[in-house]
Amino acid sequence: MTSQTVKISSALRRVAELACGALLIVFTALVLYSVVLRYWFNAPPMWGEDIPKLMFVWLSFVGAGVAYLTGSNIRMTLLIDRVPRAPRLVIEFTMHLLIVIMLVVILWYSMPIIRLTARNTALSTGLSDMWTYLALPAGCVLLLINEFIRLYRILRGHIDDVTTDTSDAL
Repeated sequence: MTSQTVKISSALRRVAELACGALLIVFTALVLYSVVLRYWFNAPPMWGEDIPKLMFVWLSFVGAGVAYLTGSNIRMTLLIDRVPRAPRLVIEFTMHLLIVIMLVVILWYSMPIIRLTARNTALSTGLSDMWTYLALPAGCVLLLINEFIRLYRILRGHIDDVTTDTSDAL
């Protein structure tokens, strides 16, 4: 990999991490604001439940993609670490290929849900319910990008171990 690609990869990773952090801070502030207004002033905001719910769903799916990209997700490697290199590459490639298939199926079946919820709106905000459910295909796309990166690395002969080689993720 060129140093330019590594710089771009690091910059994209940093932007994604900052976006998730900012979303978490805004989510926390909105929930706190809503709770204070509801219980101290007996005047809850109309959007006090809908907007934080929307943000939480997006944070969950986008955060999963970012955690997977940065290697912050939980990995169970006790068995795979004991497998010799050649069979390990085959096992990892097969595993990631199965994950791609699963994500494509989830992405495919999320489209009817998006079309169905596009007709409904939240009364408090006027936003389409589709915005909540769009987080699922967005998260799937992020995870698919990560899977293609990992498959590419495995095809180039790299062991899928992000804990030791995070600079070469993209």
